[in-house]
Amino acid sequence: MQPTKNNVAACKDPKLPPPMEMPAGKDWVRLLRHIDAGQAETLCAVIGTLYPHDAIPESCYRRAVYQLDRLAEMPEAAAILSKFCAMLAERSALPFFELAETYRVQALRQIESTPEFFFVQRAAVRCFYDDVEIWSAFGYEGASVHLGGYVERGFDDLDWLPPLPNDL
Repeated sequence: MQPTKNNVAACKDPKLPPPMEMPAGKDWVRLLRHIDAGQAETLCAVIGTLYPHDAIPESCYRRAVYQLDRLAEMPEAAAILSKFCAMLAERSALPFFELAETYRVQALRQIESTPEFFFVQRAAVRCFYDDVEIWSAFGYEGASVHLGGYVERGFDDLDWLPPLPNDL
């Protein structure tokens, strides 16, 4: 379990490993086996552009890229990720990750109808939001089966929702 500033401890099934610690700085790309450093920085910037959250640390975006790297063990996925990064590189003289957000959005919109964009967007959303650190930041407690279920743990403790009207 990982408590956050929201005082919510999110957890997955305890049989699953905890989230991987990501090194600070540029060293994080050394963990990758199939995606090179430039592609990794590009994909990290893509995920940050598609799913921007001020309170989410960079390590969460990097863990998502790490998951994409694991997906790239399949040659077809590696080819798609490589082509996707190349498509973005063709759109600017600067690397995608050095562009301002408005230019990143513009570049992504130019390729949003391609199969490569669809693949990366769908894979990235799953890799990014399936992170217990993000769950904690958003106030989601995660699985409860191993804790006895929700009935005994306050399934109706959603105090952040507005009260129901009296006439229901």
